Amino acid sequence: MKTLKLALVATLVAFAMVSMANSDGFKSKPRIGMAVSLTIEKAMQNPGLVAAMHNQISPEILHFPMPPITAEVKYNGNLYRISGTRTEWLRFFRIRGIFPLETIVKSAGTD
Repeated sequence: MKTLKLALVATLVAFAMVSMANSDGFKSKPRIGMAVSLTIEKAMQNPGLVAAMHNQISPEILHFPMPPITAEVKYNGNLYRISGTRTEWLRFFRIRGIFPLETIVKSAGTD
């Protein structure tokens, strides 16, 4: 009988430890993000990534003088490094519908 009581106590302690271990709120393993390099043409094929680009990249990126122009965007836990020429970025911002783009282009220099 003493062995049965000892086994019951050990089981209760084990269940208590397991329930406390799972109480941190994480139901799955943490996802390790990775860095992905893309061209702007490939990035435009993913609608979710395009929306993230709209939210995280400003037209001020056109002030960088040396091609290719690279921007970093965080999307779905990954870091995307999107590169493209100045012309491709201009096309991206025109699709986005930023109308004062002409003033940014004139202040950036060429084009």
